[in-house]
Amino acid sequence: MDKGKFYITTAIAYTSKIPHIGNTYEAILTDSIARFKRSDGYDVYFLTGTDEHGQKIQEQAEADGIDPQAHVDHIAGEIKRIWDFMNVSYDQFIRTTDTQHKEVVQAIMKKLYEKGDIYKGSYEGAYCTPCESFWTESQLKDGCCPDCGGPVTQASEEAYFLKLSAYADRLVEYYDSHPDFICPESRKNEMINNFIKPGLQDLCVSRTSFNWGVRVTFDEGH
Repeated sequence: MDKGKFYITTAIAYTSKIPHIGNTYEAILTDSIARFKRSDGYDVYFLTGTDEHGQKIQEQAEADGIDPQAHVDHIAGEIKRIWDFMNVSYDQFIRTTDTQHKEVVQAIMKKLYEKGDIYKGSYEGAYCTPCESFWTESQLKDGCCPDCGGPVTQASEEAYFLKLSAYADRLVEYYDSHPDFICPESRKNEMINNFIKPGLQDLCVSRTSFNWGVRVTFDEGH
């Protein structure tokens, strides 16, 4: 009996280095769910793949003396080889350097910009290169990155921002009217209490300090 469609995805593995046991563990767990749902009568679409852009990858490639594309081709190839060796039953292995992916990203960015949901501003603060994240002084732990614990540097950069703050009320309204949208309940409470109620921050969605990424079509510097 066909029970309808079921979509599942892993996080897409970052291609700075060869995958670690956590990546393979996630792939196996996701594959187990996909296989169970297929056997239970669902039309399953299982996506996995690789995240291949960013400053860390560009710097790693430069340190190795190779082009970033050559670097990610090697790492993505190894990840796919391991997934295939483990017989992970994915339906699609997507790479962020795929032409299709880049074109979709550019189209979404352009549409959001034309709607006024993206604006140009600047980002200033403490920057962690390994995490590729800006932090405010209050977010730092003992002057270091709160995620990895590594050192940060003060940086300023022109960037485009997504107006997440404009959607806070609509998100809460949607969560309230669709109680099963975020499960379990503890995660919904975490989202509301830790992110939305304190004030949803606009999200930085472009960079200018390096060039290994998907080009913004309406502003080539980003």
